[in-house]
Amino acid sequence: MTAPLLSLRNLIISAGGRRLVDGVSLDLEAGRTLAIIGESGSGKSLTALSLLGLLPDGLEVDPATRITVDGRVLAPRDERGWRALRGRRIAIVFQDPMACLNPFMRVGEQIEETLQRAGIAAPAERRQRIVTGLAEVELPNPAALATRYPHQLSGGQQQRVMIAMALAGEPDLLIADEPTSALDASVQADIVALLARLQAKRRLALLIITHDLAVAGVLGHSIAVMQHGRVVETGPAAEVISRPRDPYTARLVGARRRLADVPAAQTMARPVAVTAEAVCVDYSARRLFGTSFRAVHGASLSLLAGRTLGLLGESGSGKSTLAAALAGMRPLADGRIRLLGHALEPRGKPLPDALRRRCQMVFQNPYGALNPRLTIGRALAEPLALARVPASAQAARIVAGLNEVGLDADHAMRYPHQLSGGQRQRACIARALLCEPEVLICDEVISALDMTVKVQILDLLKRLQAERGFAMLFVGHDIEAVRWISDEVLVMHQGRIVERCRPEQLELSAVRDPYTRRLLSARLMPKFDGAIVEKPGGQPRLQVSTAADCLPAW
Repeated sequence: MTAPLLSLRNLIISAGGRRLVDGVSLDLEAGRTLAIIGESGSGKSLTALSLLGLLPDGLEVDPATRITVDGRVLAPRDERGWRALRGRRIAIVFQDPMACLNPFMRVGEQIEETLQRAGIAAPAERRQRIVTGLAEVELPNPAALATRYPHQLSGGQQQRVMIAMALAGEPDLLIADEPTSALDASVQADIVALLARLQAKRRLALLIITHDLAVAGVLGHSIAVMQHGRVVETGPAAEVISRPRDPYTARLVGARRRLADVPAAQTMARPVAVTAEAVCVDYSARRLFGTSFRAVHGASLSLLAGRTLGLLGESGSGKSTLAAALAGMRPLADGRIRLLGHALEPRGKPLPDALRRRCQMVFQNPYGALNPRLTIGRALAEPLALARVPASAQAARIVAGLNEVGLDADHAMRYPHQLSGGQRQRACIARALLCEPEVLICDEVISALDMTVKVQILDLLKRLQAERGFAMLFVGHDIEAVRWISDEVLVMHQGRIVERCRPEQLELSAVRDPYTRRLLSARLMPKFDGAIVEKPGGQPRLQVSTAADCLPAW
């Protein structure tokens, strides 16, 4: 039996006497992929950081913990030992490439730093390896791209640059921490396929940290499931996902499975809450003599009371701009919007204050939408004060609003940083509903959440809509989520609505537009019927629904 490249035994990480990671043991061989899945706070990222000696100060590692890399035993705080391995034997790709790349340095300069640390002394050789590295991660025109700054690249290109930087030192083990979590479906599929090709080409050992079952099933030879700092289940990827043994794993799989089942759409006649006719929205030129940019071209739609209209598209498609225009938050360049009986037109009157309360938005980033200096209770009191609700009645309304979204009264005393991501989003929904809106616009409200929390938020929105009867515009790039919650789906591409269909028609066999077909082809969706194909080395791999050319044939 081949000795593992990486061996981790009894990893225990504590903070203030509380165990954050509790007795984790893992093995990873050269050329193999281990996927660690779990929700936020499960300890999976701390486990990955410990394998590079990068744990933050203040965390204690138990002396009994043993980390072995290619036969060499390393102490978790052995900085000199880890420094010799980082970037050379082990490298990492982090979740948010824009936060990791230096915004003041060109892409090529940042890769060159890695090459210098790896011992490549000759400038000519470094320049050649920069271009070669960017070409290896399949970036177009790598020589020109090396001269750009990170903000001049798309999210997918930034992630490819991070992968090129990690591979510059030719490591044996690559750790990818949530490499696809913030990406659109097609870009996610591209990155997953790229990692698979790079692993096969370089015979890398690959450690994937993710909460996406599809990514784990596609890339992983084996899966370790973490909950509350412990590994609760391990095994071949296909068996763990299609036949989970642990109740927690079954709950993760069940949450994803639910989104695969599209509920029957409502057909009852309803009054119209919002209409848009040939709406165009422009962004002003950034320079004095520059030209404006048209973000939305001739969009027309109708949103009915008590119904949900899904707006699906990738980043930059114009869907958030259109949503803001429908809420009266962006001026129109052309066309007409009628919101709850009030007409919005180019150079027309703005939305009256009384009407603004009847149309509310819930934004993508709940942490950014809540003032970090205010408690949740004070944040929820603001719309009540604007609505002139007496101070004596506000406390009861706030508690009722929190209870309605599944939060307790004591959450009103907490600050945003003291809540989980799902709890913060529930607080934002509660704040929007305190105004008793007739139209609720949800802009990417589940994009940064774990799968089980996503389903909880979707269930919550559906229940609240059934109870209150508001019209809802649900904006997103998650195909399964948009399809599951919507009564009708619109697909946007380059500022235009290119497809209109019922949610059950959002399938390759039914849609007509080439972009929609490409979007559906790129998605990674596990099949839960236990269908298994073989990976190299005789290990099973979960079959997924994806484009034929998305992944290499094993």
